[in-house]
Amino acid sequence: MTQMTTYQRLATAIDKPRFWHYMLLIVACLLPICVLRDFTPANELRYISIADEALRNGHWFSLTNNGEPYSDKPPFYFWLIMITKLVTGDYHMGLLVAFSMIPALGTAVTLDRWCREELGEKYRNMAPLMLITTGYYAGTAVVLRMDMLMVWCIVLALRAFYRMYRGEGSFARNQILFAIYILLGFYAKAFMGVLIPLVTSAVFLISRREGRTFFRYWNWKVWGIIVAGLIFWFGMVYAEAGGDYLYSLTVGQTVSRSVKVSVHKHPFYYYFVFLTYSIAPWTLLYVGALVHGIRKKMFRTDMQRLFVIEIISTFVMLSCFGSKLEIYLVPIFPFMTYLSLIVMEQTQWNRWLAFAVSFPAILTVLALPAYIVAAQILPDISHPLFYAASAILTAGGTLSLLLAWKHRDARRSAAVFCCGFLLAAFTTGLALPKYNSQIGYGALCREAQAQEKEWQAQGVVTLGVWRAQNMSVYFPDRLQTLKTSEASTAETMSGKLLIVDSKALKDDGVKLLLEGKEQKPVLDGRYIFVRLP
Repeated sequence: MTQMTTYQRLATAIDKPRFWHYMLLIVACLLPICVLRDFTPANELRYISIADEALRNGHWFSLTNNGEPYSDKPPFYFWLIMITKLVTGDYHMGLLVAFSMIPALGTAVTLDRWCREELGEKYRNMAPLMLITTGYYAGTAVVLRMDMLMVWCIVLALRAFYRMYRGEGSFARNQILFAIYILLGFYAKAFMGVLIPLVTSAVFLISRREGRTFFRYWNWKVWGIIVAGLIFWFGMVYAEAGGDYLYSLTVGQTVSRSVKVSVHKHPFYYYFVFLTYSIAPWTLLYVGALVHGIRKKMFRTDMQRLFVIEIISTFVMLSCFGSKLEIYLVPIFPFMTYLSLIVMEQTQWNRWLAFAVSFPAILTVLALPAYIVAAQILPDISHPLFYAASAILTAGGTLSLLLAWKHRDARRSAAVFCCGFLLAAFTTGLALPKYNSQIGYGALCREAQAQEKEWQAQGVVTLGVWRAQNMSVYFPDRLQTLKTSEASTAETMSGKLLIVDSKALKDDGVKLLLEGKEQKPVLDGRYIFVRLP
């Protein structure tokens, strides 16, 4: 019997795991990042603060942020946070991040079933690896946001449309599911959950010269379910908060984000620039495969054409809006992943394919020496687990390069890189507890709660602390926030605990406020507790 070579043993090891094995690997590797870190102040703590305030006010449809109406987002995601608090009694990172992770993996499961007839098993098995290591998709999967719920709803809606178009299963059942998925997408992310399925299906039918059949799919049943859901939501909003809030939620948000552009204003070409790094490290592969597939007319089936149309039509539509935000583009990434794998499967090895697949490895093969140098310059980032993660990236990158160029095996090269990336993420995640005080406000607020009791303070005031208003989760109904320029106002807040960001000490007014008062530096001096007499 001929002895297996090292390459053959490696190839067997890569091909042996099935789809669900790789899915379990993804969950296991991302679990530390999802469980061991603190909430970020900018968005995560803000969403929790909004949900917590809604619970205190007894509101489920009209949201407020520190007393101010918050009509920026629909309620679905906040309902999930609120229900979690009601069931468990607290806000747990691991449980809340599941509302992002489950839709991220659910999207992969949906596309795996959808592509079963058009993509080989080995390529479908590794598809979740590439998807979960795709730039903003990976980031959206491990943070507390509603966007991944919207992505999954869009993918489910488009698959229901495709099944109707192809005559698969019960047309009536698929049509009802189509409407429900769109409505849930709307509840998750407002009009984006409707516009993407609407525009994609319309353009697809027009491209197939079947535009006249549009209302066969978008008939009165579909619109009836969607409109009924909207009427229910808007009616409950009006009952809870009145007409001004409803106007801001509907007309105000729509106009400000599309026409007047009061937020996130960017030029038309913004997404062209953003795309170069949002799908990193697979930018060359995804964009190159899409262009190559279109030029060579490789996308011949209805499913492949629908994927291409979803990508292009969504990209163009979002570019036409004045308000642009990076996260809006995430719904096209799953389709780019699977189209790229379709092109890879149909393309023989060549230098372009090898370079596109191994480009991520080129970027990471020097991860270990680069980190060693960085750790010498910035001692604060030095950690044994970071050394281990860098070593894993270097080893995975080296092996990926060998597979891509020496053995001319693009698929396995990509799979090895993905596995190395995930193992490095796992190792890095284990080190996060050490840096939680720099990630969020949990440690700071717990110390402040203890100090509040010791000093018998009658409330908490922050001075110069970034996004401090979201600390209301830790200090409900007893938190006030001040800007550095408002330092003199704190003199009137007798008996309260003042939290000062040490960076604010550069201000003369802050220095004057602290003179003669009892102080206690915390968290290595980054913040100062002050007892207001």
